[in-house]
Parts: sequence; structure tokens; C-alpha cells
Amino acid sequence: MHADGTPEPVTLDRAGVGRCFGCGQANEHGLRMNFAQYPDGTVEARHQTAPHHCGVDTIVHGGIQATLLDEVMGVAAQLGLDAGASSAPCVTAEMNLSYRRPVMLADEVVARSRLVEVDGRDLRVEGAIVGDDGTVLTSATSRWRQLRDV
Repeated sequence: MHADGTPEPVTLDRAGVGRCFGCGQANEHGLRMNFAQYPDGTVEARHQTAPHHCGVDTIVHGGIQATLLDEVMGVAAQLGLDAGASSAPCVTAEMNLSYRRPVMLADEVVARSRLVEVDGRDLRVEGAIVGDDGTVLTSATSRWRQLRDV
């Protein structure tokens, strides 16, 4: 953690994700998300959604919310792999969401996740989109699977 209390930026070397819609920096139409990690392992992504990502005019579309959570939880899964694991990416095997309160377009979206269990190539992760006051707006659980090397 930096001296000012902010988390450390995360850079992942994952095969085949450069053009990923959520995290790929080479995808000119994607979200180009960036991630940071706290010392307790919590992964965070902050993202300002675009007006065309709306569902109802002032609310972030549920699919975009799902994508933000999918990405931040995928980073937590990838970071949870053993040090000797391959660089093959983890992919979503299952994901469950609960939309609790509206996520407003005008607000910066804060998505957080943490790894809760590792079972071989399967990783279980919890995540949430939270408001400025820490209120959970959308919550999610997911199971990830690390692909085999080709």
C-alpha cells in the first residue's frame, strides 16, 4: 500500500486477454479497466461508466455491472493462483448476482472482490459494487477455472 493509504496497482501477465472487453487495454471499444490490490488481498477497480452504458437513463446497465464484477473477480482469481501456476488465464465458470440498489451513471463505480477458496484449478470469489459510503449496491459470487496450457 502506498504511504497515502491507496492500494498498489495490479499488472497481470495473462495469455490471450489483451483485447478483452473489460480489462484489455488494446480494445478501443472496451472498458479498459485498471485494478489495484490492498494488503489483505482485496482487489479493487474504479471505473467511470459512459452514458451509453445505461439501462434506465441514469442507471448503469445490469450487464455492464456484471462485466465490472466479472473482471474484478477474475483478477482476484488470477492473483490467487499459486506462484508456480501457469500463465493460462482463469475464466468464469459460474457467476451469481444480486442487484440490490441502483448504480448511478454519474458516480464512479467502485467494484471490489476477494478470493475465498482455491480447489485445484477452481477458485471461488466474492465481489460487490459499493457506494461512496460502503453500501453494497450489487453483490456477486463466482467460480473460476484456470484453463490448461495448450
